[in-house]
Amino acid sequence: MVTSSGGGAAGGGTSGREKPLFALFIAAFIIQNAIALPYVRENGLRSTQDFFVGDILKTTPGRFALVDLGFVSISFHIWAFAEARRLRIVPWWIASFVLTCGVGIATAVPFFLLVRDRAIAGR
Repeated sequence: MVTSSGGGAAGGGTSGREKPLFALFIAAFIIQNAIALPYVRENGLRSTQDFFVGDILKTTPGRFALVDLGFVSISFHIWAFAEARRLRIVPWWIASFVLTCGVGIATAVPFFLLVRDRAIAGR
């Protein structure tokens, strides 16, 4: 049987990662939106493409970062989907996928790991 890495706390509960994962989820959500929303507000809704196919592709570091994050996102979601099916939390995987596309992978990963830990702990 596969368990969460780090093991659960004695007598149930989560692995001890709940508070740090929640803090990372909230921090990433706030910081990423604090960067993106003013940019989109100033440049219009169509400027959202700049985060994926616009100005980011004009430099080698930008292309590298985009490709790197793309592979991270795909790899994470392949693993997370299998975990979601195993733990019967597919709706939460869908939410993490939406967070990836709508906010960023840095928000989606701690969110999904938090949900996963809670599912493993039996909450």
